[in-house]
Amino acid sequence: MTRLLDCRAIAGRYFDWVAREVAGMRRKPRLAAILFRPQQNPASLQYRDLIVKDAARLGVTVDSHEPQSEESLLALVRRLNAERPVTGVMLFYPLHAAVRDEDMMDRVSPLKDVEGLHSVNLGFLVKYKRFLDEARGIKCVVPATAKAVVKTLQACPEIPIEGSLAVIVNNSMRVGKPLGLMLENLGATVVKCYDKTPRFIMENMVRRADILVTAVPDPSFKLDADWVKPGAAVVDVSYQGNVDAKALEGRASFSTAPDNRIGVMTRAMIFVNLVYCARNIPLRRTARVPVLG
Repeated sequence: MTRLLDCRAIAGRYFDWVAREVAGMRRKPRLAAILFRPQQNPASLQYRDLIVKDAARLGVTVDSHEPQSEESLLALVRRLNAERPVTGVMLFYPLHAAVRDEDMMDRVSPLKDVEGLHSVNLGFLVKYKRFLDEARGIKCVVPATAKAVVKTLQACPEIPIEGSLAVIVNNSMRVGKPLGLMLENLGATVVKCYDKTPRFIMENMVRRADILVTAVPDPSFKLDADWVKPGAAVVDVSYQGNVDAKALEGRASFSTAPDNRIGVMTRAMIFVNLVYCARNIPLRRTARVPVLG
């Protein structure tokens, strides 16, 4: 029987942790949410509104910004990096701007980077560095969606990560690249497939996967459920669904459901990261971590 990876229930435990932490903090976390040209990003607009709703429930203040030009976007990020009350900065990608998303990720201070996408934070992930200051319990921030996948898998002890073959159908900066590093750090052997991977190679890898994570943001992209190894754990991160969940019934050991995917876990990890960023004020005062760009 295929068991559900209940992302909502797992996320609820992290949201509860955030609420308790925020309630006990003398200086409350404050998130700046930046949506560039919202009229061209309906999906990002919806995501931003969900973040705002989560924040209200958690007792977190969110300042929403909607710059309309690239000049105002860059100036806004510089200002927010310097503003002491702001403990976290979040941009909603893709920006669809002349400046590359990857370059914009490095404009946000790594100490306020709730998405964990700054090159400094990704570098800590490469080195499997967990703390900025272990003595004071100040943790490193890592990419939220990749972290959401890992925490979902770890919530099910029946899914062993160490020693498994994990296949990721995505190679993006937000999902595939950091997720591969995280799973390797936990002892998995990782194979990544993407749009340059020949279909027959992708099929061969998927058939071998103990853990399959697919996150292709293309409604036309589909994986054949018959490729899935019997007993594999399947995490479908995509919004529209890369694999037919019904066809996985009785084949996969665990899988996400179309109405209960990783999105809610990603939002929970954003707020976990925000708490971590709010705790690193001593490091911001000493400017130990550089801002690129």
